[in-house]
Amino acid sequence: MRKIKVLVVDDDERNVELLTAKLGVDGYETDTAYDGLEALKKAESYNPDLILLDIMMPKVDGYEVCRRLKASEKTKYIPVIMLTAKGEVEDKVLGLDVGAEDYISKPCNLAELSARVRSLLHMRMLQTKLAEMEKLAALGQLVDGVAHEIRNPLMSIGGLARRIKEKVTDEQLQGHLNLITHEVERLERMIARIDEYKKAQVSVLKQEDINEVVKESVAEIKNVAEAKAVDIKLSLMQDPPVLLIDKANFKKAILNILQNSVDAVKQGGIIEVTTMPSEGGYIELAFSDTGGGIKEEDLKNIFNPFHTTKITGAGLGLTIAYKIIQDHKGDIAVENTAGKGATVSIKLPVKLKVEE
Repeated sequence: MRKIKVLVVDDDERNVELLTAKLGVDGYETDTAYDGLEALKKAESYNPDLILLDIMMPKVDGYEVCRRLKASEKTKYIPVIMLTAKGEVEDKVLGLDVGAEDYISKPCNLAELSARVRSLLHMRMLQTKLAEMEKLAALGQLVDGVAHEIRNPLMSIGGLARRIKEKVTDEQLQGHLNLITHEVERLERMIARIDEYKKAQVSVLKQEDINEVVKESVAEIKNVAEAKAVDIKLSLMQDPPVLLIDKANFKKAILNILQNSVDAVKQGGIIEVTTMPSEGGYIELAFSDTGGGIKEEDLKNIFNPFHTTKITGAGLGLTIAYKIIQDHKGDIAVENTAGKGATVSIKLPVKLKVEE
């Protein structure tokens, strides 16, 4: 899974070394900046999950850096903790007024700093999940209306085009009618994907063996993979704990992920599917492929509805998978694997009783 990234901004090298060392011990990835202008550039290029920001710096002070960060659409949601030797109430108020989420006076207690970083990151994660849930709920209403409004006209257009084609002998007109029916069929497939999204809105959880669900899903896509000479390898843990799963919906999620992986790899590529225990009472299910990976700008939007890098397709596959995993109280993430494509990771909680 991707490490959480923290940008440390301070003109004092000793402070930077101390803070990055502590954050490294806590399991975070770090980058550094030593003045305000460098901080603004790094915030956009490094795209951190949180910023530790000193106030007294050359070129641009921390207050102005925070103002600019919060004014930019790209960086406004990154939590900022201000660090400064100033301890006056007025200074803290100013820091909060320009948009900082927290404020710690130097010299700071490293244990307290770690706790505040964890708290802000947890709050940011909850806010992000809430926003995503609201977006998906709005999408459900939108696509339901869209599908309803265009389904009948599409049937009429497609049906009439096919009837006219039967009576037309002109080759040019035949070509135009073929194009019409082809595009109608493409839109009909999109409607089918929208219907699939609607059906995945509610999951009925029952106790299942995750390995068996994976095997059945792989068997269903085997023909598609073999047509491209793609080898799907299984590396499954022995005797996995029983999980609460809506088998039909969860298989849809797996199949959408596998289809993306098959599309991503070249002829003769490899997809590895792994199940393993994960800390915190979770089971992790990972799909790693040997494709070309995913562009950094696409990674941020990978689960967004209708976002796709393919020439054809509705761009709902990973959105459907995301919604299903969310209904299972799990987490899903995508990251590039160094030198060999991408990995989709799913974490599911281990629960023994449906009532839980």
